[in-house]
Amino acid sequence: MSDDEVDERQWEEAAKLRGEHRGWIIIWLSADQEFRAYRRLPGTRRDTTLSAPTGSGLSAKISQAEQAARMPPQARRNDQE
Repeated sequence: MSDDEVDERQWEEAAKLRGEHRGWIIIWLSADQEFRAYRRLPGTRRDTTLSAPTGSGLSAKISQAEQAARMPPQARRNDQE
């Protein structure tokens, strides 16, 4: 499979991830060979940036970030200690 075909598949995977994770900006970075996702989550002051080499890995990180954002602030602080 050529590099162009691999990139095309990864971009298709990124589009699929965008459909599964509404509100996230998800792209494939060919030069870095990784997916990247951006979103400002509720209760945060800055945008959240996540990256992973696979679509499934990025999907898992997005789910974890969304779950953490739903936790009360005190629970988030205790979880990080």
